[in-house]
Amino acid sequence: MKDEKNIHAGHRGRLLDTIYKAGIEAVSEVQAMEFILTYIFPRGDVNPLAHRLLDKFGSIANVLEADLTELVTVHGIGERAAKMMNELTDIFYLYSTCKRTKRENLSGYDALFDYSEQLLRFKNVEEFYIVGLDANKNVVGRRKLATGSINMVGIKPLQVSNFLSSTHSAMVFVMHNHPGGKAEPSKQDKLATEHLIKLFTTLGVAYLDHVLVGADGVYSFFKSKKVREFF
Repeated sequence: MKDEKNIHAGHRGRLLDTIYKAGIEAVSEVQAMEFILTYIFPRGDVNPLAHRLLDKFGSIANVLEADLTELVTVHGIGERAAKMMNELTDIFYLYSTCKRTKRENLSGYDALFDYSEQLLRFKNVEEFYIVGLDANKNVVGRRKLATGSINMVGIKPLQVSNFLSSTHSAMVFVMHNHPGGKAEPSKQDKLATEHLIKLFTTLGVAYLDHVLVGADGVYSFFKSKKVREFF
C-alpha cells in the first residue's frame, strides 16, 4: 500500500512538473483532466476517473459544464466533488473578468448584453443573477439569486436589499438563461420581472433591464424583443 501511494505521488509530481514547464496544452486531454482532478481529490489515482468522465461527456469543457445530477452518476464522483467541479467555470470567469478590469463599465445596452451573454450563454443550468452598477455604470457587484426555474418565492426581498446595501448600487439589472431553449420569456419570467421592478422601485434603485440568454439569442425585457441572434 505504501509503495502504491508513493507511485501515485510520484506520478502527480511528474505531471505537475510537465505542465508547469511546458503548459497544460502539452499533455493529452486525459492527462489534463487528471491534473484538474488532483485539485479536487488530493490523494489517490485519479487517472481511471479522468477516463470515465471523458468517456461519458466527450471533452473537458463538457465535463466542467455538466449538470451536477449527471456528474454524480459517474463512479467516483460524489456530490461534494461534483459541486467543486461545477464551480471551476465560475472561478475561470472570475479570473477573466478581474484581468479585464476590476470595475467593468456597462455604459450602453450592447455592453450590458455582452456581459450577460458571456456569463450565461454556455451554462447548462438555469441561473438568475442581479448585477449592481454605480452612477457611472461601473459594475460594483454581482450575485446569483437562484438556480433552476425562476420563482419569486425563492428570491427573498431581504436578499436583494442586502445586496444593494452592501454594494451601494445606484442601478441594477437582472439576467437569467434558458439552457438549450429559446430566448423567449415565459409567463413566469414576465411575472417575476414585474415583481422585481416593483421591489426595486420600493428600494429606491433604478432598474435597467432583465436580460434573457437562450440558445438562439438574447432577449431584452426593456426593449420587449430579441436583440441578438445566435447562428
